[in-house]
Amino acid sequence: MKFEALGIDFDQRIKCFMVNARVDYEWYLKTTQGSEENLSIQRDIIKGSKNYRTLRADLRKGCVLPAIVLAANDLDIASLFTYDNSLGFIDMREVTRQEIQASMNEVATDKIYIVDGLQRTNALRETMSELEGDELLGFLGRSLRVEIWVNIPFYSLAYRMLLLNAGQKPMSMKHQIDILSRGLREDLIGIDRIEIFTVRDHKRRVGPGQYHLSTLAQAFQAWLQKSPNVDMSNLIAERLVIDDALDSLGENLGFSQAQDGNEPFYDFINWVVDLDFRLGTEHFRFLGNDTVVLGIAAAVGFCLQNKGLTDRVKPALERLLEEATSGVQDPLGIERFDELRRSVDTKKSNVGEATRDFVFKTFREYIMQGGASSMRDCWQQSATML
Repeated sequence: MKFEALGIDFDQRIKCFMVNARVDYEWYLKTTQGSEENLSIQRDIIKGSKNYRTLRADLRKGCVLPAIVLAANDLDIASLFTYDNSLGFIDMREVTRQEIQASMNEVATDKIYIVDGLQRTNALRETMSELEGDELLGFLGRSLRVEIWVNIPFYSLAYRMLLLNAGQKPMSMKHQIDILSRGLREDLIGIDRIEIFTVRDHKRRVGPGQYHLSTLAQAFQAWLQKSPNVDMSNLIAERLVIDDALDSLGENLGFSQAQDGNEPFYDFINWVVDLDFRLGTEHFRFLGNDTVVLGIAAAVGFCLQNKGLTDRVKPALERLLEEATSGVQDPLGIERFDELRRSVDTKKSNVGEATRDFVFKTFREYIMQGGASSMRDCWQQSATML
């Protein structure tokens, strides 16, 4: 297996190094084996298409693929910190080359995943499965160019990935968030008392602080798009949502490196977990409801991006935490929520969409009022808009 580091670049926007390298197919396919879960997202989309079959045929003939973009975490490349990051063209030193190659040859497969190139990777794997003997050995020895983002924070990766796809035929935002979900899990797993399930775990929520990764990924999308429901069949709406998401991520890129705080979405989920435990067993199901989590995420995302409301978000959310442990009966007005949501006319509305919108409007109203009104009153006010 071969890995050859060619050069390094520093992205001034996201404050992260990127390594340019050449590898052989054998190294690439073995190293990205841990990304199979991501690849399965796209396999149903591309399998059987004419372009996909043509690409596999060309690979057997020895075509050169465009560079694939990877992200790799937990790499120990100390010499990167000795470079002048203001240089537009960085000359890589031999010590850095050796550190990069040593780190990448030992990187754990669960610490590396594909940012751009899922279809190409799937085509490589499918083609490899069709070969044997000398033809297979020759195939595995061919070269591939890769770009590797080194120890890139999740926030920066999300920004870079959305921007990377923005100028192409757009991959849906939901699809891109699905691909990023493993990075999202790694970012959120550091939250105290959180437990994140995946489909493969075959587990269900039985206590506070437990969430399926799919719920958190959807919450991240709702938080970015500032709305719990967006018609993604409308290409114009999709384009506007991605533009807004890039603006949101771009404004907050420095949070993960800051000494006084985490990324805003990380802080939001940390608050959700804290509230989940404070609500106790009586209201255990409230934050176990996906529609509730998505509605709250959208409301907080909306208020954080509204300059007139940004300063009201933290005090309002902290007040809810305080009220949840103050001994007040039903501090979030959950009984009123349950009562009012049953009034949704199922003949006129999609219950899931209507509920998410109800939660969104209620928490937005609570934050807009700075927590001055009770949640019970906010539920009642929002119900008039159902």
